[in-house]
Amino acid sequence: MLGWFAPVPTSLRPLFYPVVVAAGFVLLRVSIPTPDNLDLGRLLLWTGITLAAAALPVRLPGGVHVNLTTAPLIAAMFDTGLANPFGVCWVAFIGTFDQRDLRGEPRLYGTLFNHSDWVLSAYAAWVALTLTKSVIYANGPLETVAQIVVAGGVWGIVNSSLGLVANSLKTGNPLSRLWALSVSKVMVGLVSQVPIGWLMAQIADQVSQWAVVLFMVPLLLARYSFSKYTETRDLFLGSVSALSQAIDAKDGFTRGHADRVSRIAGAIARHMGLKEKQIEQIELAGLLHDIGKIGVEDRILMKPIRLDPDEQELMRRHPTYGASILKPSVSLGPLVPLVLHHHENYDGSGYPDGLKGEEIPLGSRILIVADAYEAMTSDRIYRKAIGHDRAMEQLNRYKGIQFDPVIVKALERLVQKRGHEAFEVSDLPPINYETLAELRRRLAHNPLIRDANAG
Repeated sequence: MLGWFAPVPTSLRPLFYPVVVAAGFVLLRVSIPTPDNLDLGRLLLWTGITLAAAALPVRLPGGVHVNLTTAPLIAAMFDTGLANPFGVCWVAFIGTFDQRDLRGEPRLYGTLFNHSDWVLSAYAAWVALTLTKSVIYANGPLETVAQIVVAGGVWGIVNSSLGLVANSLKTGNPLSRLWALSVSKVMVGLVSQVPIGWLMAQIADQVSQWAVVLFMVPLLLARYSFSKYTETRDLFLGSVSALSQAIDAKDGFTRGHADRVSRIAGAIARHMGLKEKQIEQIELAGLLHDIGKIGVEDRILMKPIRLDPDEQELMRRHPTYGASILKPSVSLGPLVPLVLHHHENYDGSGYPDGLKGEEIPLGSRILIVADAYEAMTSDRIYRKAIGHDRAMEQLNRYKGIQFDPVIVKALERLVQKRGHEAFEVSDLPPINYETLAELRRRLAHNPLIRDANAG
């Protein structure tokens, strides 16, 4: 429990303190003096419904959490029987507590920030609604829709912006990545809570306060859509990871290679300013770029010495095999050209199709650089890593021949900016070179490899 009182991370402080202080000022401003027309029953109703909605958060990719509290808070804001802004601000502060707060997840500073975010979002939306009412004099359907759009838009902008910026500062993930992986995927469900909230307020005012409990049903359906997206994505990434690990199980010489290539290629793509969707495809292709080696015989794949010309020709088929494995899957379909062409050389001397320059997909040009860099800066059972400096020398030596000069330059600048350990290329346990002779002896006595060498 002591960890709950952890200090505010340095990266988060420039945002944390202004937001918490501003929220505290708002709560004091709306509470002094306490409104004379306060309906305690309505305040407790919306607080209770909001607490019930907050009890069902969904964790999205990137560490972003979403819940169902937007609808009841919008309802509290539109409820003419609730003394606002006092009512909605305190409902936003108290009603958004959930089980994570009680467990110390997040830490105290995270809890304070999250609730301050809700208070500021509620107050900003109420101000927008008040200003809209002062401008729009009629009370027709179009005017009502305009008020819902303005108030809901301000709510969403403030709430999402503060949450995403805080998450980005804390985790180091770019805002664009967090948006692409999380919020953009559930935007329809989030936006739909705004009109539901307005309708809840109308039902509470014109029918019965307790009738709004029925609206938990559509809110639960919205949560179901959030959770299904997360489950589907986890299942997809789990399948990709399983395929990648299948290569590790088959080719023990390069254990962890695909994972490191994926992260290096993703870092290069992000440094080049590519869109997050394209970056994700490149990262996934990095995990699966050698999946075609499943179709390569063990006697070739695990041969501890240089392959002969016929064996090299068989090994060169693995990009084609990989593309064939991925092609039937709709989800993996966009990765097919990246995997198929990740051994195409910039001057056209590569394989399988001899593509040249810009004819080669950009993702494939990034992958071949990442693949070569990872291979040179990681230990293998048959040699030690040559290090960053010598690896960059080799990449620069063959740029324009094997590698795209622009991508080599991007990698060089990225490593200069973040240091030689930018990609954590040594995250797996180092090879024990004391057992190297024994491993080679065992390989030499393997029947498949012995027969291949004898042939």
